[in-house]
Amino acid sequence: MSDFTFGTPAFIVDFPDSTASQTALAALWNDNLKGFVQQAMPAAPSFFYDPTDTDIPADTPTAQVSWSAFSGRLMQYCSATPPIPPANPYNLGMQDIYSLADTGYYGTAATALPDIPAQFCPEANWNGPLQKYGPYGPRGWHDEYCEWAAARDENNNIIRVDFCCENPEYWYSLWAISPTRVVELYNEILNYGLHADRLVVVTEDDLTLKDGGGNVVTDPGTGRAAYNPLNKWNSGPKSSRTGSLADRTGGAVHLTSTPNTLQTEIGLAGVSTQQLVSGNDNAQNLLCCGQFGQAYRNSDPHIGQTVNRVVGGQVTGTFNLINLANPFGLYIQMPNFTTWSFGARIKPGTNVPADAKPSDVWQVVRGSATLVDPVTGENFPGNTGDGGFILHAACQIPLSWLAMDSSLTLADIQINGSPITWAGQIAQQFDVGLYARPLLTEATPPTLPCAGAGAQAAPLQCMYSVLWDAYYAVAEPNPTGFAIPMASNTTMIAPFLPAGGAKAALTLIVSPYEGGTLPKVAVLTELAGGEVDGNITVNVTGASSVTYSVPGNSYPGTYTALTLEVSVASGASPGLRAVAVTLNEQAETMAALVHITAGA
Repeated sequence: MSDFTFGTPAFIVDFPDSTASQTALAALWNDNLKGFVQQAMPAAPSFFYDPTDTDIPADTPTAQVSWSAFSGRLMQYCSATPPIPPANPYNLGMQDIYSLADTGYYGTAATALPDIPAQFCPEANWNGPLQKYGPYGPRGWHDEYCEWAAARDENNNIIRVDFCCENPEYWYSLWAISPTRVVELYNEILNYGLHADRLVVVTEDDLTLKDGGGNVVTDPGTGRAAYNPLNKWNSGPKSSRTGSLADRTGGAVHLTSTPNTLQTEIGLAGVSTQQLVSGNDNAQNLLCCGQFGQAYRNSDPHIGQTVNRVVGGQVTGTFNLINLANPFGLYIQMPNFTTWSFGARIKPGTNVPADAKPSDVWQVVRGSATLVDPVTGENFPGNTGDGGFILHAACQIPLSWLAMDSSLTLADIQINGSPITWAGQIAQQFDVGLYARPLLTEATPPTLPCAGAGAQAAPLQCMYSVLWDAYYAVAEPNPTGFAIPMASNTTMIAPFLPAGGAKAALTLIVSPYEGGTLPKVAVLTELAGGEVDGNITVNVTGASSVTYSVPGNSYPGTYTALTLEVSVASGASPGLRAVAVTLNEQAETMAALVHITAGA
């Protein structure tokens, strides 16, 4: 399908008043998704298709894959009722689990997230070494592709919860087009439906990356300030909406837990298509054999098993190719409102409108509850009706209710007969989902052995050195005290290198390798391969050891950072390019690591 274009998440239009800006964003997003798909492409024969060169018949349906937004790992590792064996030693009740989910701490002594097994294959080994609870970061434990921040009043009642599932790559892309628009959207999202006494003011300075001296860091690819994904309005599980305007902070605009990236989700879909000797009857066995995702999440094991079974024919009785359906993304589904009710203080017609419903506190801020599939022309289907494409939701008392009774809070709404005292109670009422589009194939997928050790000096991530140095210098806070550098919250979006421009200083992260010899690095002629491009010269000037979570990973590792000097001649063709790293005559390639742009 040569005319295929990757749509923005939920087909959202964030530049309704600027055709030029929306066109630029759409082009950048399309390029990013093309790169992510190629980065996820398994070796041939691949049963993960590229929609840009695959015919998709007009009547091809989608399949929704959904899971609970509440952390499965918190339940598995900490609760008295873990979903599957083995049991954990903590045996915490749900009030403590909710506290962990909402704050990172539990109990009267404010105990942080507890240690968990370092070994989880074939199952969690509580008799072996333990490690700090990860993923790390300000709300890293929100690892089901849904994160939230809750605001409370002076009496500790919840007055608002922001739920988000938007991928960070989209917000980096928005920032590359217009930081001004990003600031506007932050203000629109975080103030949506909020009482005038609780509004916030987000500035561009709040969202920019600063160095150790407080100076704004400039992105050489755009010539503008770089984006800080863990800014004061998108960091941590708590927000403040009372007190003085200057004291208000916090919120959830897009995902920040290091495994919660769209590039990783696409990669999980790609690797999950491979049929392995473990079979796919047991999700944990499949995850351990394939070495993908994180055990005991509601999301990764379920997604991997579902994709694997669709490809392997266990679902439809036929073999299938598979990829996500356009628009690629992760989406909040509508909650189950059947267990929601009014508390004793709410009197319809007296202190709330006569037609008020408990579900009115759930407000869709971005995205939509339903969306038309451009392939079938019908609404995307969901597990319980039309599929949801919600990107951001706020749970709060509607303004029309507050106008009648300003004392109302979410504690006046009940779920399963209990007042809402934790945001996690709400998160348990809805799923996060993705939409896959299987395509029938007559080919038979081969059965492969379990994944082995990774290659040495394999390229993993690339960015301008000035950005790498700035992101790597900032330590992320974490309840367990295990801080990681903010480089872990960057993305795989390729740096822009103008043809005929000045020599560029890049940092390329590669997997560890033995020996002191510097590898050779080359930019190739194609998005996912090709020959060495003679118009682009790469000199490796140094190497150093770095420790961080490569974006998409749950835990940090130790890698090698190669410093590069890159010169792009004026004759270089524009477009995304693969990068090859050669060590001891062995070349390792990663697609879409740099983006050559037309010269000035």
